[in-house]
Amino acid sequence: MLNRLFPSGFVSMMTVVAATQSIQAVTVNWAGHTWNVTTGGMAGENTGSAANVVVDANGYLHLKISQINGKWMCAELFTTDKIGFGTYQWQVDGPVDKLDKNIVFGLFPYGPEAGIGADGTNEIDIEYARWGNAAWDNGNFTVYPNSGTTVGETTFNFSMSGTYTTSTFVWSSTSVQFKSQEGFKEIGDNAGLIKSWTYAPTNPSVNIPQRAMPLGMNLWLCSDCGGAPSDGKSAEIVIRKFVHQDPNSGVQAGNPSKGRGLELRTVQAGQLTRFDLSSPATVDLVFTISDLAGRLESTVSVPAGSNGFSAMDLSEGPHVVRSVTMGTSRNIVVFR
Repeated sequence: MLNRLFPSGFVSMMTVVAATQSIQAVTVNWAGHTWNVTTGGMAGENTGSAANVVVDANGYLHLKISQINGKWMCAELFTTDKIGFGTYQWQVDGPVDKLDKNIVFGLFPYGPEAGIGADGTNEIDIEYARWGNAAWDNGNFTVYPNSGTTVGETTFNFSMSGTYTTSTFVWSSTSVQFKSQEGFKEIGDNAGLIKSWTYAPTNPSVNIPQRAMPLGMNLWLCSDCGGAPSDGKSAEIVIRKFVHQDPNSGVQAGNPSKGRGLELRTVQAGQLTRFDLSSPATVDLVFTISDLAGRLESTVSVPAGSNGFSAMDLSEGPHVVRSVTMGTSRNIVVFR
């Protein structure tokens, strides 16, 4: 989300939470996370509006640029939790190859949002934008360093016959592997490849972000681009699905889920679903359980020393079980 002129980011009701007597934070629950919606200054010289961030009845997230009271307003949101290494994947419905030259669509973990480094560090970007110049490439992959000054980046130009794309990156302590594809793809499917690129610098502990960070998404107008789309038209992008897969995940029904100290096994009993831990929790934990559309079904607090936890009345089908405390997530199938 670094401000720059050229390449170098089923709940249908929003919840308004009073942060102080004079400041209000707008949040939305989507894809198993709670997100803070930007309602003031944001990327570039823009202003974010809660009216431009909407989750519809299908569980799809809409980001918009629109005129409100004569001013062009944009869309931005960040997870309240921090997400670490693993695979990040978005299924997007929108003309990302044909955006107005002044519009930027960004998907990006961004450390400075949580005080992790300064702007220009600790950021991983997939951005679709021409940065105000119609002759420039419209695809951008960028990695801003953990603590150094070297920026890893590549750009590419592409066009599509439709509006469906899948954007993915795999982030580890030593590399970031990017991929853009035409159509909706699942993790591991390489069909419809538009562009792939791996950034694996020397001294990765300096040149690649190393800490879990808030995840951001935005639709905005590039800096010094006149504060409006060049065509004078509103814009909208629909994100149908976001998934974060921990490096060691890959769970099938009834099998344990392992990785970074978390192991779960599901046991179904009537309306109750029991999640067993491989060993007693050593600290207090909080777990969220959501379906794949991002509808939050349960939040469970697990005190230190517990061997597991239970949830009532989960819907049938795949779920994402996330340890808010540990920053891990697991795909677990629950049958009813």
